[in-house]
Amino acid sequence: MNVLIICFSGISNVASVVPLLDSLNRNYAQHHFTVLSRSFLSPLFDSFEQVDFVGADIRGEHQGFLGTLKLFNEIKSRQFDVILDLQGSWRTRLITRLFKLYGKRVHTVDKQRAETYQLVHRGAEKYKPLKTIFERYSDVFAKIGLTTDTKFEKLAPASAVCQQKVLDVYGEKQGTWIGIAPLSIARGKTLPLRKTKNVIRHFDSQPNTKIFLFGAGELENELLSDWQTIFEHVYAVHTSLKLGEELALMEQLDVMISMDSGNMHLAALTATPVVSIWGATHPYAGFLGWKQSADTCVGVNFSCRPCTAHEDKKCHYGDYRCLESIASENIIKKITYILEKK
Repeated sequence: MNVLIICFSGISNVASVVPLLDSLNRNYAQHHFTVLSRSFLSPLFDSFEQVDFVGADIRGEHQGFLGTLKLFNEIKSRQFDVILDLQGSWRTRLITRLFKLYGKRVHTVDKQRAETYQLVHRGAEKYKPLKTIFERYSDVFAKIGLTTDTKFEKLAPASAVCQQKVLDVYGEKQGTWIGIAPLSIARGKTLPLRKTKNVIRHFDSQPNTKIFLFGAGELENELLSDWQTIFEHVYAVHTSLKLGEELALMEQLDVMISMDSGNMHLAALTATPVVSIWGATHPYAGFLGWKQSADTCVGVNFSCRPCTAHEDKKCHYGDYRCLESIASENIIKKITYILEKK
């Protein structure tokens, strides 16, 4: 069976495909799998022998309706037997409908909209955890008779080229390396800057410790670069690093501190311990990283949480109390516990 798996959404969702694809790659040698996603995410799938990766430029030549048609025309001749849509967006629905016209079987992920509505409007204290994103994806694979397991531990070590890049930029690892990814596109998923600085200040004063700040976007990297000049042992991760090189750096970290964002999922794939911080969102929505525990999550229980599953939403009270109420000391304690445990 020749299977096409489609997912163009955020890093978090695409990264969540990896552990399950590892299972399929190990257990179904008679089948072939192709992942269709954004081009820069290809390093996540490099180590799978029976998996092809097709990169799409959805911000360039494959942008919009006409670009999506062009993308379909580029892949329609690959003789896929079944198409699995793990996103359910207008772009993936267009592609799957076109494949249906060619008589192909199509299955789409259940986004649990009704359950998510109940969680958001009733609150985590009065509702139940939803299926995780991994369970939702597994349900799609089950529709074509494929079962998945939880044996995935971590991505294969980064290539020698990527490891050398990290060595050239940051030197050989000595002591403790800590990653911090405090930013997000969503205001409700961004830790207040003064709290982040408190955490950085604490660990910057520790002996033989380096702190790496992960971000994305021009403004974010400008801020992180400013912090690099303020603190002695802080390094803003170079925007010139490609994803494979960032993964090579993450796999050397002793701990990653991240919001509910892509960096949480990427670090989890490298088996790096993660302290995840949750504001407007909540782990009950099902987007916690692979094999991450609620014990390493930081958040404050309010009746209004979560007010969203994963999107940006203006705070009903206007003060983002879910984030403002998180004490820097609680984050520091979680990190210290993990470092001492290691």
